[in-house]
Amino acid sequence: MRNWMIGMALFLVQVTAFAEPALFVDNVLSIKEGIVVQGQDARYYSNIRLVLTPNGDFQTIHAETKNLVHLDEISVAVIETDPVQVELAVEGYRSNPCVDVDTIITQKGNTFYVVLTETPLQTLVACAQVIDPYQATIPLDVTDLPAGSYLVNVNGMEIDFDLE
Repeated sequence: MRNWMIGMALFLVQVTAFAEPALFVDNVLSIKEGIVVQGQDARYYSNIRLVLTPNGDFQTIHAETKNLVHLDEISVAVIETDPVQVELAVEGYRSNPCVDVDTIITQKGNTFYVVLTETPLQTLVACAQVIDPYQATIPLDVTDLPAGSYLVNVNGMEIDFDLE
């Protein structure tokens, strides 16, 4: 894996109420989840392990990747309620009907990173290998954010919105 992924994975580690903290033991840094954004490309990794090299850099020794939901269109609606609400609408498709969609959201500065990944469903029934249309509305937490311009990056697609 590329070394640029290491710095970005550390930079964009998902933080939630149930997130496991990164752990550094025996020169190995373990991170449960990370989002890597490189230009218009976004990837999601889990169970990341990085080893500290003698020159002080980290090198990836393990990372599991998930398929991303293919997106055709994204839009943002700012709903002028008290408090203001922001909703992200996405349209695209899943690789097949036997996958569930996981939504990972993190915010850094004025940018929201949203990653929609596929998780295979545990089923004993054969699954038709056809693409499955997907639509969702995802609330973005803008509580206590100051007025200004914000960017949303969804699986590498970008859109902006303004809070007044």
